[in-house]
Amino acid sequence: MEMEYKNPSRRGRWVILLGLVLAVGAAAGSFYLISTAQQQAGHGTLQVTTAVVAARPLPAKTTLAASDLVVRSDIPLDATTSIPGVVATSTDQLVGRILGVDVAQGQLVTLNLLTSTSVGGQFSLLGPNETVAPNSDAWRAVSITVADDRAVGGMLAAGMTVDVLMSLAIPPIPSAAPSPGATPAPAASGVAYVAGLSTKVTYQKMTILARQGTYYILKATLPVAEEITQASLDGAMFTLLLRPDKDARILDVSKLGATTSRILQRYGLLIPQAYPVAGGFPSNPPIPAITPPPSPSPAGSAVPSPAASAGG
Repeated sequence: MEMEYKNPSRRGRWVILLGLVLAVGAAAGSFYLISTAQQQAGHGTLQVTTAVVAARPLPAKTTLAASDLVVRSDIPLDATTSIPGVVATSTDQLVGRILGVDVAQGQLVTLNLLTSTSVGGQFSLLGPNETVAPNSDAWRAVSITVADDRAVGGMLAAGMTVDVLMSLAIPPIPSAAPSPGATPAPAASGVAYVAGLSTKVTYQKMTILARQGTYYILKATLPVAEEITQASLDGAMFTLLLRPDKDARILDVSKLGATTSRILQRYGLLIPQAYPVAGGFPSNPPIPAITPPPSPSPAGSAVPSPAASAGG
């Protein structure tokens, strides 16, 4: 009996093809299981919050519109996005406000990036890294009037740091009248106080928040704002001194202060006197006669020496 011949190569090809299909299916299943496990693990540990981001690149000084902003609910909750009063959760908190810095597309538009503390405002009291806390300084905005000749020629602008000089008219110090039966206190030897102006560095490292003409709005603590207001009501004049950006020192000015008498003493300036002075002025020595220049001699002629002229 003759046996039927079957080609084993055809069956081998089917076995190989089936193995490839099973391998691809196993790889796809593994990938799906791993991806699902990672997504479930991520959702189980990562906390998210809602925040507003920039819909396009926004340059500084942009007045924000609704079309500039996008609300996202997948922002990771971290040390930055969990700060109270910093993250905006709706566009209503930002529309109409002015940016103080450039903002990239997709970047969080937080409240500390604004130049205004209210809609339509032009400046912010708090810097990008400042927040209001129970123990933080009570920052306020106070305005003073400074003429251009006392404000670096009017070249100062918002964002600059200045020191403030105060010039105040000091009235004459009245003599203390002793009470009946009391021994009068001895007067200070050789000191006579008179009315005059007194100038001193009073406030250092103050930030200009805004400027309108000769009006300057400065960032000050509540006590300093109170003092500036009282000095202004007393007629004080202020001078602004521009500080270098890198100079953050608070200097000891306890020994500084200028009055006319101190300047006269320090530099030896003469005190004007009434004219004529009794007894007249000492006569000045006579002015010597101007020596005429020598006259040019003819070419080739001998010029007699002074000794020869005197001997002749």
